[in-house]
Amino acid sequence: MDINISSERLAHILNNPSLLTMDFLELFSFLMGLIYWKKFSKTPIIWFILFLGYNFINEMVSAFVYVTKLVDMNFVFYNIRYFICFTVYYGLYYKFLKNTTYKRATILLGAIWGIIYLSFIFNSDFLSEKPILAAVTGDFFLIVIILFYLVETINNTDLSKIQDSILIFISVGLLVSSVIQLPVVIMTYVGWAKITDASNSFNTFFSIVRNASFWAYCVMYVIFAYGFYRAKRPQFVKNIKLG
Repeated sequence: MDINISSERLAHILNNPSLLTMDFLELFSFLMGLIYWKKFSKTPIIWFILFLGYNFINEMVSAFVYVTKLVDMNFVFYNIRYFICFTVYYGLYYKFLKNTTYKRATILLGAIWGIIYLSFIFNSDFLSEKPILAAVTGDFFLIVIILFYLVETINNTDLSKIQDSILIFISVGLLVSSVIQLPVVIMTYVGWAKITDASNSFNTFFSIVRNASFWAYCVMYVIFAYGFYRAKRPQFVKNIKLG
C-alpha cells in the first residue's frame, strides 16, 4: 500500500510549538509514571498511568492517519478516547472517594454521561462527527467529581500532608485543563465550524484559542509528572462499602 504524506498537514503539526510541546510532555508524564510504577502498584493509579500511555499512542496514530490521509477525518480515534478517558477518570475518583453521597453521585453522573455518549453513537456518524455534548458534559461532570474529592480531602486530611497525595496532583492538573478546555471545545467545534469561511481574522482568533488549550494540557502533564515524583504511595482501602 502506497502511503502519501501531505506536506501541508505535516507542516500544520510541525509548525505548532504548543502541540509538539504537549505531545512531548504527555510522553514525559507517562514515562514518569512508569519510573514510579512500583510506588503505585496494586492501586487504581496504575490505570491512570496506563491511560497516559494509551493517550500518547492514540495521539501518534491519529496524527499519522491525519498526515497520510488514510481516512478523511481522524475523529474516530478521539471518539473512542472519550469513552476510555471518562471511564478511567470517573472510576478513579469513585475508588478513592469515601463519602457515600459523593460515591453515589459519581455513579449517577457517570450513568448520565454514558447515556449521552450512547445517544451520540446511535444517532450520529461515529467516524466523522465529534460528540460535542458528550465532551462538554464529560468535562463538566469531571469538574464536579473532582470538587467532591477536594472537599472530602480538605475536611478529612491534615493539610500539611496534602502534597503527599497523588490524586491531589491529578485533580489540580485535570482542573487546569478542564476549566480551559470546556469553553475551547464549545468555541472551536461549534463556533469555528460556523465561521471558518468568514474571515481570516476569525480563524486566527480561534487558532489562538485552540493553542491555549494545548498549553493548558502542557501544564497538566507537568503537574502529573511532578506528582508521580513527589507524592507518596496512596493509602488505598479496597471495597469501601456504600452503606
